[in-house]
Order: sequence, then C-alpha cells, then structure tokens
Amino acid sequence: MPIPATRPLRLALLLYEGCMPAGLFATADMARAANLRAGRPLFDVQWVGLELQPVPTWQGPALLPAATLDQVQADAVLVPGLWLSAPDQVQAQLRPLQPLVRALRALPRRTPLWSYCAGVLLLAASGRLDGQPATATWWLQAALEQEFAAVQWRLDEPLVATAVATTAAGASGYLPLMLHALAPRLPPQALQDLQEVLVLPRPRATHPVFAGLDLVAQAEPALRKAMLWVQRSPAQGLSLADLAAAMHLSTRTLARRVRAHTGLSAAHWMRRIKLRQAADALCQTRHPLKRIAQDLGFASEAGLHRAFTHATGQTPLAYRMAHGSH
Repeated sequence: MPIPATRPLRLALLLYEGCMPAGLFATADMARAANLRAGRPLFDVQWVGLELQPVPTWQGPALLPAATLDQVQADAVLVPGLWLSAPDQVQAQLRPLQPLVRALRALPRRTPLWSYCAGVLLLAASGRLDGQPATATWWLQAALEQEFAAVQWRLDEPLVATAVATTAAGASGYLPLMLHALAPRLPPQALQDLQEVLVLPRPRATHPVFAGLDLVAQAEPALRKAMLWVQRSPAQGLSLADLAAAMHLSTRTLARRVRAHTGLSAAHWMRRIKLRQAADALCQTRHPLKRIAQDLGFASEAGLHRAFTHATGQTPLAYRMAHGSH
C-alpha cells in the first residue's frame, strides 16, 4: 500500500558488518534537506541493525543502531552496498552475511526493501526478489544471472520500482532511490532545488547528444515516468500514442511537455533515449552490437548502426573505444 504523502515516511537505514556507510549518510542528508525544504517532516529516519551493538562498517566508523531490524516500525528498509571488487566474489561475500539474509527474508512482506549497487545481492539472496524485476550494478550481470536466475534482471535501467522492492544501479544508486521517493512528496521546483544542491552529475563522460537524458537529473516527475516507459519498450515499437496512453495524457499534451522540457519533438526524444541505452551498453558491456540491438528492440543491427552514427557522428565501435571502460 502506498505511504500517504501527508505523513512522514519511516525509513530504516540498515547497518551490517562491512557495509559501505557513505550512501546511508548521504540518504540521511537528503532526507534532512527534504524536510527542511518542505517545511515539514517528509522522512523519519531510523538507524537499525540486527542487534543493538556497534556495527563496524567498511573503512568507516562503528555505528550504533537505535533499533533492531525485527522490531522497527518502518515503511521501507534501505540496504546499503558492500565492497565487491570482482563478480566471482559474490558467494564468498554472502556467506558471512547469512544471518542478515535470513533477517531480510523474515521481514513482513508488506515492508518494501530498497537497495542499490552490490547491496541488491542481499535482497536477491533473501528470495525477496524472486519473480520480480530488479536492477543492480552492471558489471555483476553475469554473476547475478547465474546465481539468482529467479530474478527478472533489468540491468540496463538505473531504477526499478515494484511494490516489493526498489532497486537502483551504481554506487550512487541512493540518489535515484531518494528522488523516486521524493517525487510524490515535493513540488517540482522544490525537487529541482534539492537536486541542484545535493545531486552530482554522472562522472563518466558521454556524448553531448545525450545531455539531459539521465534519469537522476530529470526533475520533472512526468518525464521521469515517461523515460522509464521508453527504456522498457522496444525501439522498433515506440509510439507517441502508446506513451501518451500509458501516461494518461493526450498526445498533444505529452508532445508539448516534452518540447518544453527538452527542446525536442517527442519522437526525437524517444529515439535519443533508446540510443542513450545503446551508448551505455557499448560502454558498460562487451556485448556485440547485434546483441545490443536485439536487447533494446531495434529492427536490426544495421538500423542501430545507422541511427547511432547519424546521431553521434561516431560509429558504435568508435564510441565504445572513446567512452568505454574496457
């Protein structure tokens, strides 16, 4: 059941041994800033652990929970990331955390779980993501698909939200998590103010043609929802009429909003989003262009090659060499 925007969302920040605390501190800062900007409490943040004992964090301080996970009254529990330097470390990292995995499994099903980056492993290991779509850090794709095949992995999406869990990709995944929670609780201008103060741009350089297509950087809630719909739809089947229907808007209203916020026609904007996904796949995976075209629903590899080259002035291979991390 959605939490009414008229009362604070009780957010439990979960501490466990070896967790990376930076995202928890940043989340608490964003919650505090949102409360101040709104002039009323939007979030009630609580620090929780398996026991009421100091918890040693990864290269950080030992932090003392104020409540235990099994007793806290929370509307959502945020599970932070853990240090993981290679995909083959997944099982080794999970073994000592089995008490935490069991505790997550035992939580009431009505309690949504939030997590990001490698922290999503704990949600997957608990079984809470079985049969559900989820995302996580992209370079764990092979390990995640092998270890947790029951999860519907959508690793090309920065944020995946369901009634069961909300997951985000990347070490700074707490940003889209919090923006998703704030969208129904703050007016657009207040949300934009918070972003300008607290949200940093993506560190990886991208082509100027993809400027403004980061979901995290999109302050307009309706366009964030539209971007997610486009990201999840095959490129070949994109339709302004279908998007407008999904948004419960007329095509004319939607086209006007897209033009006002992006300067692009709706059709052009949708194509740019799919090409941005292709650009990310080129940089973040070793998949051949044919596989990327298939995954994103382009009509053919040749069609994606032509569209990408026309938009960026670079062939997909040249773009991968210039912007990729491999």
